[in-house]
Amino acid sequence: MLLALLLACPGPDDTADTGEPEAPWQLVGENLPGAVLSVWGTAATDVWVVGADPGSGPMVLHLHDDAWEALDGFGTGDLWWVHGDDSGVWLAGAGGRVFHDPGTGWESWTLDAATTWYGLWGPGDGTAWVVGGDPTQSTDAAAMWHYDGAEWAEVVLPTEAAAKFALFKVHGNAADDVWAVGSGGVAVHWDGTAWSWIDTLSSQTLLTVDANYAVGGTANGVILELSPGSTTWTDVSPAYAGLLAGVRGGSLPVAVGVRGSVYWRRDGVWEPDARPIPTYQDFHGVWTDPEGGVWAVGGHTSSSPLIQGVIGYSGPGLVPTVE
Repeated sequence: MLLALLLACPGPDDTADTGEPEAPWQLVGENLPGAVLSVWGTAATDVWVVGADPGSGPMVLHLHDDAWEALDGFGTGDLWWVHGDDSGVWLAGAGGRVFHDPGTGWESWTLDAATTWYGLWGPGDGTAWVVGGDPTQSTDAAAMWHYDGAEWAEVVLPTEAAAKFALFKVHGNAADDVWAVGSGGVAVHWDGTAWSWIDTLSSQTLLTVDANYAVGGTANGVILELSPGSTTWTDVSPAYAGLLAGVRGGSLPVAVGVRGSVYWRRDGVWEPDARPIPTYQDFHGVWTDPEGGVWAVGGHTSSSPLIQGVIGYSGPGLVPTVE
């Protein structure tokens, strides 16, 4: 049950729906020791993926110079999120651990060893928000901390959010327009001054937020859409969708979920990808690169252990495979 709830993954959104790419899906990696939980990059030739710890440390892979490099030195425990901005690359995960490389080497913090950080976002000025929860508890565990560029401090959440099991993801369209979502359909919004609880009119777990979209669900998948210029969320869930764990906005909105499912927003409607997708593993996160390629990552994530990682790609060219 807990791992099913933790399935989750992220640019300003615009309303032009271009449909799915024409290129077929290719498996860049499969049967990796740990499940892949998050993906981010700057280009099709500069991609980061992070994931579960199969016993020798969390998975951290970096595609650059036309090859994948495996990095170590990140301790033990799963890494649930990778985010990058003008201040560098950020990682967050179990054991309260957060890592940041501003280009001069990795620095790290343990904010609360009992907390797992499921999401992190920063506006690019060296500050960041991190969100999560305590996986040993069922309520009153949602947590958020903020980094001001020098020190981390715990954030006092609105009562409705603090009572939840966890906040799973955080994402901003600007430094004064930031959203975090979590269990029980909770959503909170930062306007540059304070965090406010926003009623989404949904009780479904929300696993990821990006731009104008939030996704999640329990038995059925849920997609909520934020009305432009407002704080009103509308349920636009596709019929018969399974649990959806990752979403990416922008000019090519895409959501991913269980059993290799991929949904695209076309003409204001979310529809399943009609192409063959070469995996039945769960997709957990998704990212679109500037060249128009789409990266979907996941593995065996519905129950423990988090193994059999997969990395899928659909884009204008071929990319190196993970050996």
